[in-house]
Amino acid sequence: MEVKIAGYNIDSILIDDVSGKSDSFTPEVISASYARISRDPRNIKLLRREAREAVKKARASNEKIIFGLGHSSVAEHAVFNFDIMDISRLAVEQLESFRLASFTEKSQRYIKIRKDIIIPAEITACGLEGQFKEVMEYLSDKYDQLYAKMLENGENKYVAREDARYLLPLAVKTQLGMTVNGRDLEYMISRLASHKLSELNELAEKLCGIAKEIAPSLVRYPEAVDYFSNRFRTKSNIAENRGGFSRNGSEEVKLISDTKDCDNILVAALLFSSADIGVSEARERAAGMSDEEKASIIKSTMENIQPHDSVWREFEHVHLLFEVIVSASCFAQLKRHRMATVTAQPYCRSLGVKIPESVKRAGASEELIKAAEISGRLYDRIKDKMSCAADYVSLNSSRRRVLFDVNLRELYNFSRLRSDRHAQWEIRALSERMCEISRKGLKAGGMLLGGKDDFSDMIDKL
Repeated sequence: MEVKIAGYNIDSILIDDVSGKSDSFTPEVISASYARISRDPRNIKLLRREAREAVKKARASNEKIIFGLGHSSVAEHAVFNFDIMDISRLAVEQLESFRLASFTEKSQRYIKIRKDIIIPAEITACGLEGQFKEVMEYLSDKYDQLYAKMLENGENKYVAREDARYLLPLAVKTQLGMTVNGRDLEYMISRLASHKLSELNELAEKLCGIAKEIAPSLVRYPEAVDYFSNRFRTKSNIAENRGGFSRNGSEEVKLISDTKDCDNILVAALLFSSADIGVSEARERAAGMSDEEKASIIKSTMENIQPHDSVWREFEHVHLLFEVIVSASCFAQLKRHRMATVTAQPYCRSLGVKIPESVKRAGASEELIKAAEISGRLYDRIKDKMSCAADYVSLNSSRRRVLFDVNLRELYNFSRLRSDRHAQWEIRALSERMCEISRKGLKAGGMLLGGKDDFSDMIDKL
């Protein structure tokens, strides 16, 4: 066996320093050479060398294989890193919805935020820029005052930073690093170009410009697509043309549905993957077992498991669908669990705001509520003129309903991180409640749901 590294991401400054810029410094040569593995008997090192020495030919090969023959997976071998700066928290919600990219974002939990706000083109276009700036200035000042008040009340600076941000709007600027493969990048650009927000259209244009300069053979169809653009109008029509809806229900965590006979399904999946039997027989055998026998099989899969280990893939055959109500701060973390299916409503003023306990201790609850009312009045004015831009003035404390469809394996991963004592308090409470509800239907399958800090105790109890 021989294993060689074909390439890796390096800083573009280093590339520029190597005898000027060269066409051979493009991820296209990797995708082109790998594309030929399935049909060319030569050693892969020779295929890569040939692609490197003939970039024009490699690009033509990419275009033929990816766009001519439809083998789009070849573009996944090309990887891009992007620094994305001065983007709003609202735009990041859309950007980080793409499953196959990786993101690391500036955290408002750990960093004191300056008066750094996006002025959306939509706000200027509808004549509300003056009012927008006035409200943004007010919120920034109140954030500073709340932070200082919490420190005076004895909270440490980390708690004060984490919770004062509940007063900040989604128009606050942030920055992030993104890693994405060529195939998903083209899809991402097209989706962003199709969005109603001009900020996302601008982001699509900038990503496309960079990608086409570096790897023109991989980004061929970056334009807006009617199918994606129509989604926003269709959603509006669904909401408006069905006779109106009552806004009821305020339970923060609710299990809507789950896989019937969860433990039986899990045990049947384990039997199926371990023995030479069909799934129907596996389910019959699982249904005939006692609770102790099922628990014994499930426990056996967790022998020697460590806090950072994932449970077996068979756990993915059990699904749970939750409806949750979360703040924008909590959603910013929830949306990162992209192996789950996350479907979010717009932020809803009737759901009120989430008030941190530290804010209550500082006697500042009314200040947060007043800030939400002031931003809410501007929200209504913007929504009447340019509905897509209204959420720029929603606060981190603003709440929305979310459907969180998760398989049991991912729920284990979620709970390890989010039920841990180091997790942010709101998503920790959410995770703990989801685990508590799940265990009622998963007498054996949910036995180790919980945070990393409780893992040793849970193992001891087994």
